[in-house]
Amino acid sequence: MNRTLVTCSFAMLSAFVGTSRADSTHPGPINPIDTDAPPSRYSVVKDEAGVWWFQSPNGTRFYSLGINNISSEPFQPRPETDFYNPVPTEFKGDLGAWATFAKQLLLDSGFNTIGAWSSTAIQADETLHTTPVLYVVEHEGTRCLTPLRPDFEEFVLRNVKVALDKLPNRKGLLGVFLDNEMPWYGKSGWDDIPTYTLLEQALELPSTDVRRMGAIDFLKSRHPDIAHLANAYGRPVASWQDLNTEYMMRCTTAAAHSDRDQFTAMLANRFYEVSTRIVRAELPNVLILGTRIPGNAPDPVIRACGRTCDVMSVNSYRTEPKVDVNNLTRFWLLGGKPLMHTEYSWRAKQNNSRNPNSRGAGPVVESQADRAAAYSSMVSDIATVPYVIGSHWFEFADQSPQGRFDGEDSNYGVVDIHNTPYAELLSAMKSTNARAMELHAKTTRVMPTQLPTPKVVTYSPGQHPGRAAKLDLLGEWTHEPEIWGAPDSKLTWNRNGEHLVLIYDAGAQYGAGINLFGPKLSALTNGPAFATDIDGYSHIVMVADAPQGVQLNIVLAEAGSAVSSNSQFDARAGDDGEAFISPPVFGEGKQEAYRIPISSLLKQQFFGNKNGAGRIDMQAIRNLGIQVSGAPRRGDVVVHKLSLER
Repeated sequence: MNRTLVTCSFAMLSAFVGTSRADSTHPGPINPIDTDAPPSRYSVVKDEAGVWWFQSPNGTRFYSLGINNISSEPFQPRPETDFYNPVPTEFKGDLGAWATFAKQLLLDSGFNTIGAWSSTAIQADETLHTTPVLYVVEHEGTRCLTPLRPDFEEFVLRNVKVALDKLPNRKGLLGVFLDNEMPWYGKSGWDDIPTYTLLEQALELPSTDVRRMGAIDFLKSRHPDIAHLANAYGRPVASWQDLNTEYMMRCTTAAAHSDRDQFTAMLANRFYEVSTRIVRAELPNVLILGTRIPGNAPDPVIRACGRTCDVMSVNSYRTEPKVDVNNLTRFWLLGGKPLMHTEYSWRAKQNNSRNPNSRGAGPVVESQADRAAAYSSMVSDIATVPYVIGSHWFEFADQSPQGRFDGEDSNYGVVDIHNTPYAELLSAMKSTNARAMELHAKTTRVMPTQLPTPKVVTYSPGQHPGRAAKLDLLGEWTHEPEIWGAPDSKLTWNRNGEHLVLIYDAGAQYGAGINLFGPKLSALTNGPAFATDIDGYSHIVMVADAPQGVQLNIVLAEAGSAVSSNSQFDARAGDDGEAFISPPVFGEGKQEAYRIPISSLLKQQFFGNKNGAGRIDMQAIRNLGIQVSGAPRRGDVVVHKLSLER
């Protein structure tokens, strides 16, 4: 690829960066939808009370209730596994008969939308709508960098045509998603690492890659020479060619973060503008439903999505079956378009497919009754958000108990792998769906006008569906534990089988503690010694036998943490060197289980970076430990279990 083409590509991109901050202080939605225009097909409208809806071509307003992945067989099933495949057995090879069964199950349960990745054999119409995913930039983990390609528009057009060829029947086509869970943070769609963004991802590519060259050109447009950049970033670098991810991850100045933000803004603006323009040309009068953002995204991405798409879409798995209003408020005020909640679910230990639920996003509950209750609670709650116009459950059939193509093995289905419906869940879906329209129409929730005040400490676990549902912290560590404490305290430890025994003298000050390093299997190859990536979990679970009344706290330190008096903290692993502590729990004089939400942790007073972002960076952790203090002053604590769980 010649250098002239690279320069032209960057010049085209730079035209979009100027729009990224124009609305950054806007108090409300941008580019409001013209609700007076007659619908040419499906549309989004706002009623007299200010509540948003989908509207069908015949003028009927509706709230989209759907199920994802309604398919008669799995994608790329693994050999020697059991999986959902009812057509050759139960339906004697008749795909149409299965499609009739699936459609009737949807209608009987009060659903009106066929969600993403579903079979085109199911006949859609104006009362049963479809929402396919186009994947306009294909599937690579670096696809957020594709706007740097000189042939970006041709690339998108080719992919759109391929996707639309697979949709011969457009009847009931409510809208299309451009993509699913794009990795806008750089590492993934959910690892929000301040020093590893799309800019660092681009600089990781080979020197001849057009996307790396485009990133260098971007930096040249913001710094007259390499000396200027080195001064702005606070670290020496000899030449543009020497810029790489390792260098960038050590740079935490305001100038470095500004460059990261603007690079992401440039790519997002280009991606959304070009892809929506091409899709509208190829598929006129069909709604564009966003990109199914996995829980959150950088501000410029949300703004670009809202500026160009008709609807924004968010995938969000939550432990508690209640909507995260603060997060949705952020999307509404930054993007200014109505939202769809396009992926959520609960899995149960008790299921007909023998799913172990060891891989997959979202919480695991005990029974099908618990799944039913969670669905009812979540949909009833989210239906009352006036700017959310749909919610789609993941998914139609259980995954293989031995693992689907990527190892997920979860009870997500409304039917098991034998095509037997989960009657209790479907009954709850039917009754809840029947109320959803009324709940939406009569909501008393007020439209937000101000962004939520950030919490002092925030935590949002990445989905990481490939990780086990539990991570044992008493297994093989990256390093032997370290002991710390007040001058008048003492603590020793030993192993008793699989248990950890702490023999302590807490003293009269702040007690003593033990720092445990993460599992070897989670060790990071970059960053400070012993750093591990243990993200993706919502709770710290400790089962311990401790003396009655003794105080126990969980302590957590990010990979670059150090004493608070330090002027710099090692940011190579992507964290900002903060340290946190849990609210206290107390010994019961017997074996007791303590389940501590990671989101409940507070900043430590004397350790860690006090000027950090206040976000718990579980993707870069140095240690997790236990502090013992209070009375009785001396004793033993037997830790039977210490783990991270969803």
